[in-house]
Amino acid sequence: MSGEVRLCPRCGVAMEYRVESESLSDGTRRVVYYYRCPRCGYKIYDAVMLFRRVDGELRVKVAEYKWSERKSRRLVRAVGGRKRRGSRK
Repeated sequence: MSGEVRLCPRCGVAMEYRVESESLSDGTRRVVYYYRCPRCGYKIYDAVMLFRRVDGELRVKVAEYKWSERKSRRLVRAVGGRKRRGSRK
């Protein structure tokens, strides 16, 4: 998102930045940010955000990934407990 070009460690092609969203069975909305190689499909995960409404409040949990050439899915930090007031219940 910062405008930097990330090259695929497998084939050297410029990777695309993508965002995917899904609704989980418990009502949580999961949003995944990642880089994906259009040629070979290799992925580098950037962050995962979980949104959940609890007692009229929106709770947000953020998990950030640190890129590594050995493992592209290494979770380094999770921050939780952020609350936002919402009008929807």
